[in-house]
Amino acid sequence: MIRPTARDDVPRLLELTAATGVFMRYDLDTLEGVLADHFTSDPDANGPEGHICVTCEVDGRIVGFAYYAETEYADRTWFVWWVAVEKGTQGKGVGRQLLTYAEEDARRRGGRLMFIETSGTPAYEPTRRFYLRNGYDREAVLRDYYRDGDDKVVYRKRLA
Repeated sequence: MIRPTARDDVPRLLELTAATGVFMRYDLDTLEGVLADHFTSDPDANGPEGHICVTCEVDGRIVGFAYYAETEYADRTWFVWWVAVEKGTQGKGVGRQLLTYAEEDARRRGGRLMFIETSGTPAYEPTRRFYLRNGYDREAVLRDYYRDGDDKVVYRKRLA
């Protein structure tokens, strides 16, 4: 079941993201800040305007989440900022469900394009294959973006 993320979900989301073993400490610190901002922007809303965080539960256990938003500086262009799935649950369709949910939600809101960025390191090879399998095109590679030897790889999918 995919549902809006609740404030009480945050510790579990941080835990499962860390347990994937691919994110650096500063990535986790960034996520913690993003989720804190998400819930402090407006206590009655699901995050900053246009920002959406959804959580996937299987048998009452949180196994993944997605965080996505419409960009303010382009026409109907969306970004998936985070998709994380519990390590033991990866490869069972949860990531695909979360990504599809985000795409369909953005489409319902008039979304035209969806972008996703990820690392070019070997640890992220399964992630890059996942995006290709889900209909994304590799749009750009920004060499040494994150640090020397760690490229930013940008994926794009037309929604409308």
